[in-house]
Amino acid sequence: MKGGRQGITLIREFYKEKIKLAIFDLDGTILEKNFITEPTKAAITRLGKSGVRTVVATGRHLFKLPPAVLDIPSFEVAIGSNGSMVGNIRTQELYHFDGFEVDTALRFLRWLPSITNSFHIAFKDGSGYLMREDFERLLNLQPNAVEREKSAREYRRVYTVLDDLEHVEETMKPVAKFGFRIADGGDVPAVCRMVREIFGFEAAITDYQTIEVTRAGVTKASGLKIVCQHFGIDPANVIAFGDSGNDLPVMRAAGFAVAMGNAFDEVKAEADYVTASFHEDGVALAINRLFDL
Repeated sequence: MKGGRQGITLIREFYKEKIKLAIFDLDGTILEKNFITEPTKAAITRLGKSGVRTVVATGRHLFKLPPAVLDIPSFEVAIGSNGSMVGNIRTQELYHFDGFEVDTALRFLRWLPSITNSFHIAFKDGSGYLMREDFERLLNLQPNAVEREKSAREYRRVYTVLDDLEHVEETMKPVAKFGFRIADGGDVPAVCRMVREIFGFEAAITDYQTIEVTRAGVTKASGLKIVCQHFGIDPANVIAFGDSGNDLPVMRAAGFAVAMGNAFDEVKAEADYVTASFHEDGVALAINRLFDL
């Protein structure tokens, strides 16, 4: 453990000249509802221009990122689906895939309904399945009818919405990641342990009730290893920014870790620096302070 924190604080000495690469989580770190603020965009762009490589590390599919991400010119190489994909988001060239083969994915899929009917499956090719229950839950999170309809179109653009799994075995493809939600009051950590013990998979809690599942050993940290090999950079020369459970492996692997003010407590406990929240442009503030930009 790298240490605790009180408020927005620097826990360990930072040497900006050591940093060759900065890796950024998206949702809850620099992105909310597919939007990135102008101060955050500008700060990351300045960092890229200063000579530090900037890399995305997200639970989202590598080639289904919102336009706001592509608006930051220094973002090219990215880690997607929590480490199961590494590639170039500009050329859509896939450098590395470490997802589930069909047989393994089907075995897990047959088990999932015993836990929840609120889940989705992201395929290697960018398509996926979204169970009706999860689809309706996501739409109900929208503030009004206009946003609900907009979100429905976006989800249907990526996912096939399923009412049941009757024909799913006939249409399965290699899977990048599973995601599922446990009902209010459910023991999410216990379900994570079940996934690890029964299947040996990685299971990360991403928003207190949502669990994302990848193959054993596949995390954002394994993705970082591929990226570092690609660029010839040591992980000790990496700074990582994150907020939730799927960010913990890469924050532990990086030389310096920054947690958002809105991060899980366990993420803050692992950080070398805790910045302000996403809503306060915490990434921009951290870049400005740590790199004098």
